[in-house]
Amino acid sequence: MNGVWPLAPLPWQAQLWQRMGEQLDAGRLPQAFMLTGAEGVGKLWFLRALASRLLCAGPVAGTACGSCKSCELLKAGSHSDFMALHPEEGSRQIRIEQVRKLIQFAGRTPALGSRKILLIGPAELMNSSAANALLKSLEEPSESTTLLLSCNNVSALPATIRSRCQITTHVPPSADTSVPWLQQFVGDADAAAQAHALFPGQPLLAAALADAELLGTWQKAFAGLTALIEGRLTALEYPELVKELPLDEVLLLMQRGLEEALRQHAGVTTLTAALHAAYRLRDDLGRKRRAVIAGGNPNRQLLVEDYSAKLGRAFRPATS
Repeated sequence: MNGVWPLAPLPWQAQLWQRMGEQLDAGRLPQAFMLTGAEGVGKLWFLRALASRLLCAGPVAGTACGSCKSCELLKAGSHSDFMALHPEEGSRQIRIEQVRKLIQFAGRTPALGSRKILLIGPAELMNSSAANALLKSLEEPSESTTLLLSCNNVSALPATIRSRCQITTHVPPSADTSVPWLQQFVGDADAAAQAHALFPGQPLLAAALADAELLGTWQKAFAGLTALIEGRLTALEYPELVKELPLDEVLLLMQRGLEEALRQHAGVTTLTAALHAAYRLRDDLGRKRRAVIAGGNPNRQLLVEDYSAKLGRAFRPATS
């Protein structure tokens, strides 16, 4: 899906799209709109499609026409009234210099139509200086500017920014919706179901595994994680199994495996203390992964071994 500029929402976004369309038709579209939810659910896709609709010269049936000058410029990546911020190549953060350029852009008069669109995502990757700079823009918004933010972890953003945005949570799609959509990437229903099983409710992450070899690598790593949690694999063996995967993907995999194990233990009362610890471990994995994505550079071997050991004893009652 890289390189494809969306003109319409994804199949599971129809209801959210309708609500935004009703706000737009009623003249109630917020100047700052934040879409939150799980990674890989399609938030940036939705916001880019919304930007297309807002800038299009002649929308058709509630979506961008795809053929006007504005749509063509967006698809080419050269629209003068649209600017997007994401971490620059080689960086894990959105930096203050980028936000300053965004603010300068927001102060200009629209060149093609009546509005400019600013898109930031994932917004939680702004460092503290960048977030503070953006706040000044939110306090004095230009009437011709609409700010769209995608956020995987809304709690990582300052409350002052959250309070100035209309926040909507993207509901994960069901398998009935996402599996048929995934078939276009993996070729058959079985492979689509396997990709969905790795990332339920996160179809864009699943779509990234469309390559059969990569899907096989993830399935092997996930199976190994299950064996680790069940005690059939040691904490020293598992790091070797995932040594080819990027660290942030290893942490995501561990988080997913732990979530699956927690679902299987739902209703169990004999491991209450262990379950509480497992939930804390899941949250800790999420925080560590966000830190790695934001630019942290821990000792990979020690970190993976440490978490492997914790996962290996996550559901074992403490012994005296």
